[in-house]
Amino acid sequence: RLRGGGGSAVWELLFQASVPPLGFSTFTVSRLSRGGPRVHPARTPVLSQPQEIQNEHLRVLFDPLTGHLKEIQNLDKSISLPVFQNFYWYNASVGNNESPQASGAYIFRPNSSEPIPVSSSKRVSTHLVKVGGGDGVPGARGVPRVLSPQPCFLQNALVQEVHQNFSSWCSQVVRLHAGQPYVELEWTVGPIPVADGWGKEIISRFETTLQTDSRFYTDSNGRQILERRRDYRPTWNLSQTEPVAGNYYPVNSRIFIKDKKFQLTVLTDRSQGGSSIFDGSLELMVHRRLLYDDNRGVGEPLVELGADRQGLVVRGRHLLLLDTVESAADQHRLLAQELFMAPYVVLAPGGGPSYRHGQPSLRQFSALRRELPPNIHLLTLTPWDAGTLLLRLEHQFERGESVNGSQPVTVDLLNLFSAFTITSVQEMSLGADLPLSAISRLVWTPAIGTGGPRPVPKLDPSQVTLQPMEIRTFLATVRYKVPGAG
Repeated sequence: RLRGGGGSAVWELLFQASVPPLGFSTFTVSRLSRGGPRVHPARTPVLSQPQEIQNEHLRVLFDPLTGHLKEIQNLDKSISLPVFQNFYWYNASVGNNESPQASGAYIFRPNSSEPIPVSSSKRVSTHLVKVGGGDGVPGARGVPRVLSPQPCFLQNALVQEVHQNFSSWCSQVVRLHAGQPYVELEWTVGPIPVADGWGKEIISRFETTLQTDSRFYTDSNGRQILERRRDYRPTWNLSQTEPVAGNYYPVNSRIFIKDKKFQLTVLTDRSQGGSSIFDGSLELMVHRRLLYDDNRGVGEPLVELGADRQGLVVRGRHLLLLDTVESAADQHRLLAQELFMAPYVVLAPGGGPSYRHGQPSLRQFSALRRELPPNIHLLTLTPWDAGTLLLRLEHQFERGESVNGSQPVTVDLLNLFSAFTITSVQEMSLGADLPLSAISRLVWTPAIGTGGPRPVPKLDPSQVTLQPMEIRTFLATVRYKVPGAG
């Protein structure tokens, strides 16, 4: 359905793969036989009511009567939290007596504060599918694509899945990968039906028992975390007229709620709108299809039809993390970066010549001599001038949010890279347009402490220290190594 019915594959190939930092790994897939994958009698699907999936870090429980997510248990921390998840849609406003403003491309304005469940039934039938190992392929699994309209449960050594169908146009796979400390929710939504004349704005909502005191938290462009309070603005007295839309905020990479002990975090794979409309809840908007223009400049309703003229189908992922408040940042900081900087998958016919003439192809490569500390991210590495690279490093943690992650970190630039040797380094402003020593900053009189510009210390490229949330920019003169020269 995601490709408008253009795909015909009935199997998926799953295998564990790892990629070194700033590098690549190459894998070869070969056909072992011309027939279909051999399915032994022991691997025949077994019907059952799925009640849980589990790996070494998490246990995820489902309601056997409804098929909905019911509870998440963090086995490492021995904590659990009731979590209910469902899809809903807000009926888009076309204007009313209070305001003629319609919901559209630029404006989110539902005509009611209560969304409508996508599923017309509270009960979801489910069945259990157990699939064994692949034949002759270490660590590989051939997994049948689930074509049944009913939700199902799939389990093998690499991944465990619960397939949920909320309607003919909304489905979800709840997935646990081996070794991963998060729950993956891969949703597919669309084409959104509008034959009833109602524009619809689709959300995924999580409901918990956390006592959140009207507070929730979103990121600011993937870096700092901002506290949000429902029906509140920190610099003026708010008179709330839009109880839903007035509490929506941009979510670039994560949104979370917490009480004094536990924190539930949802990581997104794209920018979305999100909120906590009532205590203990989180919601993210995943798709929209509207029938009226909002008169903000587009001149048409938000009703893209797609290549097949039936409406757009959207697929995305949410990663769900349950942890203690003290340890939550250690997970969501690194996983959000991992999700945003996911490796590129490149497919090519096998058996071709090496890309390095006269030398065998590399199966794996890393441009780093060693991994960076987990709280440091290589933000920029790009050619600048001949023999010069622009290099930026960033500290990924905020001050005080992690016992270990929020500490200053020192990096040796001279011995960091394997693909080239750094011969000289100059520190620059963030935009790399001026040397840091040439910047003349305004002098402020602070309410607390002393003012005045801070002196720029002499740069030692073998000991570059980054403070929490700090980004440092360098121009590095380099000498590239000759392939095969050792």
